[in-house]
Amino acid sequence: MKDIMNTEEVAEAIGVHVATVRRWLNSGELPGANTPAGWRITKDDIEAWLAKYRRKEKEPTP
Repeated sequence: MKDIMNTEEVAEAIGVHVATVRRWLNSGELPGANTPAGWRITKDDIEAWLAKYRRKEKEPTP
């Protein structure tokens, strides 16, 4: 995984549609920087977000 990725690269890396990545970025759910060349997301931000997301999946539903 590259240190800085665009939306297409993130989508491919985590197995979701690019529109999903853009929705997460626009809502602030996934951290990233909106540059004139498009969204840029760091590897560290992706890994931290995935770890948080996976913890949410494992929490039991009352």
